[in-house]
Amino acid sequence: MHILICPDKFKGSLRANEVSESIAKGIRSVRPKHEIQCIPLADGGEGTLDLIQRIHGGIYVQVFVNDPLFRPIQADYLWLADQKIAYIEMSRASGLGLLRSSERNPAKTTTFGTGELIKHAIKNGAETIVLTIGGSATNDAGIGMAAALGYSFLSKTGETLSPIGENLIHIHEIKGDKPYPNVTFLVLSDVDNPLHGPNGAAHIFAKQKGATMTLIKQLDKGLINCSKWLDANLPGGGAAGGLGAGAVYFLGASIQPGATWILDKIHFDRAIRKADYVITGEGKIDQQTWSGKLVAAVLARADKQYKQTIFVSGALEDPETMPFIVDPREVFTINERAKSEKDAMENASMYLEKIGAEIALKYL
Repeated sequence: MHILICPDKFKGSLRANEVSESIAKGIRSVRPKHEIQCIPLADGGEGTLDLIQRIHGGIYVQVFVNDPLFRPIQADYLWLADQKIAYIEMSRASGLGLLRSSERNPAKTTTFGTGELIKHAIKNGAETIVLTIGGSATNDAGIGMAAALGYSFLSKTGETLSPIGENLIHIHEIKGDKPYPNVTFLVLSDVDNPLHGPNGAAHIFAKQKGATMTLIKQLDKGLINCSKWLDANLPGGGAAGGLGAGAVYFLGASIQPGATWILDKIHFDRAIRKADYVITGEGKIDQQTWSGKLVAAVLARADKQYKQTIFVSGALEDPETMPFIVDPREVFTINERAKSEKDAMENASMYLEKIGAEIALKYL
């Protein structure tokens, strides 16, 4: 029996490799002779650079930049000098994890630091920039990034606006040209949401970044205003608070689903071919899971090869949104077993071991 374990991270609790190892330990406790292959994954959000480094090598370059609230921090990007490629994870400069809960407010946050990373990488000799855009603290449509690269955003009165979310609605004129026409930009998005509307950046993601319903509506109006310039219907354009669409407009970037790009990069279909069962998951399986995220991509590839997929998660929400080929009974959650949310987060590894054993007894 060959088991493929290939989860994403459990955000705020465990890295993807820790999730894999815990599940594998549980399976081995009752099925010690089974062959287990662990492939920790990422889909363009946090952890993507570490996965790329395991595949291709490279070194991390540290840079002082602005965090989402314009405070100085040290962030890094992955540099492959021989290929002249820089991999930049926007969450390292503009991510939600850089802020305390009380500081989260997408009206005030910016992607300026991400632009500073891009600028440094190009000065370092990068001819290709791969930008991964999950885990953002922002809803600025990428104007912060663009401002760091020389763009300016003017109001009706000609005032230069600070590149933050609440000012999107006030943009009347954009000054600047694509600053690096000879550099190739590729954006890896972990979702396929459009720029604005019911499924857009503000309505789907701004709440987790600290926005009230009133603010969500205001931010959405700002994104609608930006659609005078940005492609509002671009799949993935709403990722990272509209940074996806912003990167396409301001940088001339192309955009791809991060999950698809990563799975192709690691020849994931070969691993599925060997497997009898596929185990995947993420910290929370909900409606967003099926909007271009990693778990959905793994399911699609496993189903194509007629492999059964079993899901592991911290929590299961919105089960009615799951694809018809997914049986809720095949989703094993930590929350169902933990005493509290705190217990679930602090002892996730232990619960995943137990779940691994349960899966082995039920399926393997």
